[in-house]
Amino acid sequence: MRRTIPMLAGLLAMLSACGEKAGEEAGRIAATDGMTKEEVRAEVNKVQLKPGEWEGSFAVDDIDLSNMPGAPAQMEDQMKRMMSRTALRYCVTPEEAANPGARMFSGQESKDCTYSGFEARGGSVKGQVSCKTEGGTMNAVMNGNYAPESYEMQMDMKMVGSPQGSTMAMKARSTGRWVGAECS
Repeated sequence: MRRTIPMLAGLLAMLSACGEKAGEEAGRIAATDGMTKEEVRAEVNKVQLKPGEWEGSFAVDDIDLSNMPGAPAQMEDQMKRMMSRTALRYCVTPEEAANPGARMFSGQESKDCTYSGFEARGGSVKGQVSCKTEGGTMNAVMNGNYAPESYEMQMDMKMVGSPQGSTMAMKARSTGRWVGAECS
């Protein structure tokens, strides 16, 4: 899988509320302060990572489908396994490392999303997004830490307002570490 900083894309999506049931915080916070995509991009571009080969992981810690009519009990565990990934390898070019916002935003700018509270400062990053979808609204919040050779993010997301009134909530985390200057 050759993607640049795939879990930093979580910057567009998520902030975790530690100790709460999946989606609880995301359901309360909607990104409504009208932060422009350019302002978000400027914050994301403060994150400077080393170019080269990276290894990352993505794990779903909690998923709540209890408000989805007809979802079998074992579906939550199946989704956790299917969505979790370990030892993902990807290459970050020098241009992408110097300007992470360019890759993150290409093809992801939606007029149906609003952003709020994005900030990258002193090795910490946080933010939230709210997007209208065909099935309702997705609210997500994230927070994490970054350094030139590593990052970690906690994410919390909740989809609400589908035609059947069902909701889905998920808590996840991602990590990444620089493994070398040459990409394989």
